[in-house]
Amino acid sequence: MSKYIGLMFCLLISGCASTTDQKTASNNDEDLVCEYIAKTGSQIKRRTCMSRDLADQLRKENEADMREAWRKGQTSAGTQ
Repeated sequence: MSKYIGLMFCLLISGCASTTDQKTASNNDEDLVCEYIAKTGSQIKRRTCMSRDLADQLRKENEADMREAWRKGQTSAGTQ
């Protein structure tokens, strides 16, 4: 889980440091996937954009991690 937080942090930092102008970014819009994501425990959503390939990779890794956690019984669903 912490590797995903680190990856998202790196993406946000690199996005802030980019020097591309708006014209260049608008030409690549079909390759970008943008989502509004709220941090855990927050109601404030922030826009996060990433390439379609990276979004697919993160989705697959998240699904695999959830399956692994479920298999090991590490989820809090149904436990008391």
